[in-house]
Amino acid sequence: MQKMLNLDSSSSFNKSIAAVKNICLERNEELKQRKHLLFVFGCPPRQGYGSPVIVDRHLKKLSDEWDITIVAPEQSFNNVVLPSHWKIVSIPMRRWWWLPYRSKMPSLMMALRFFYWRIECEKVLKRERPTAVLTVLHDMYSVFASYLSESWQVPLSVIIHDQDELFAKSEAGRRWIKDNWPKVIDQARRVWTVSPELADVYKVSGKKKTSTLFPIPGKSNNEFSSWQKTFEYAPVIGYAGNIYPSQVKYFRKIAAVLKKANGTLLLVTPKLDSSVQSLIDSFSNIEHHEPFSNNSDVVKFLKEKASCILICYTFTVSELPWTLTSFPSKLVEFSSLGLPMVILSPDTTALGKWAKTSAWRSCLHEFDEDKLLEIFNQLRKKQCWIDMATQTKNAAMTEFDADTIHFQFESELAVRR
Repeated sequence: MQKMLNLDSSSSFNKSIAAVKNICLERNEELKQRKHLLFVFGCPPRQGYGSPVIVDRHLKKLSDEWDITIVAPEQSFNNVVLPSHWKIVSIPMRRWWWLPYRSKMPSLMMALRFFYWRIECEKVLKRERPTAVLTVLHDMYSVFASYLSESWQVPLSVIIHDQDELFAKSEAGRRWIKDNWPKVIDQARRVWTVSPELADVYKVSGKKKTSTLFPIPGKSNNEFSSWQKTFEYAPVIGYAGNIYPSQVKYFRKIAAVLKKANGTLLLVTPKLDSSVQSLIDSFSNIEHHEPFSNNSDVVKFLKEKASCILICYTFTVSELPWTLTSFPSKLVEFSSLGLPMVILSPDTTALGKWAKTSAWRSCLHEFDEDKLLEIFNQLRKKQCWIDMATQTKNAAMTEFDADTIHFQFESELAVRR
């Protein structure tokens, strides 16, 4: 009887061990199948404008097989709400045992600071390592992403939205960018530029790892705007975004021409300086609204108020040199409205070249008041309006479609296999 009990106990014990082993094997297999994306940037993904909202949209559209970790400075997480299942690595400004940063030894100090930051990451990740690292080429954290990619032997993917050297506030800043950006790009297994022209600037055109990725728009209810009788006698041209001092003279001309068509220029823009306030005060047919905190609110507002969207650059490229390579996210974002879009941009810019290739109906590459008035008057005619709006809708449902853009992002993302 005692032998039988021992045999039964042994059998039960062996079954338990086997069950535990099976659970461990299943868990290991599950871990092998799961993917882990580490996003490194100077601020976390968030609603609003610019690169953070673009990344936010992509990360939230990733399939359930992805784990996500965000690495950013600790102060940048203030008032930012992220999905609860995302991990966060909050990089402190300093620890008491860290050596102070010495500007006279930038390379050595940056390497040391990256070592400290990597330790902060490994405290959170423990023994786990991501299968993909993602950054937007913009700041020191982009260089840190490259460092982590090299240290951990994890593929790096880089999004490039702008030529940051054109926005540098000093010659030293420009030199730092020119010294460090090539290192990040060389380390990357995937490089997405917002335009082919930007790929040319950074000498990655034609490489297998390079492709053009348009800024992904926000969620759309797929309800395009329709013709309204009021468009016939009171068109409203909506513009949302910054107005730089060099653009003000063009907006004055646009408002004056629009007045001849009995139209209103609706500006959703910050008052960057007194010239913008002067512009608003000078024309009775200009309506102004302060910027909204979220893109979705801007889209809703323009859908309620506007009969057309204006995308406007200066006609002297040297005034806004970044327009040669940058592609306006507002064009992609606002295409979901299905409203006609008037594009004013030289044909040497990335936007101008796109409009020319697309045979955009309502586009001027040189400022011509008579031709602009003709466009505004066409917008008052139902069939012309419908034809222009159809062109916008076609773009929104094809190359500017959020699912299409995200599919490209997820399928091209460099991942350790």
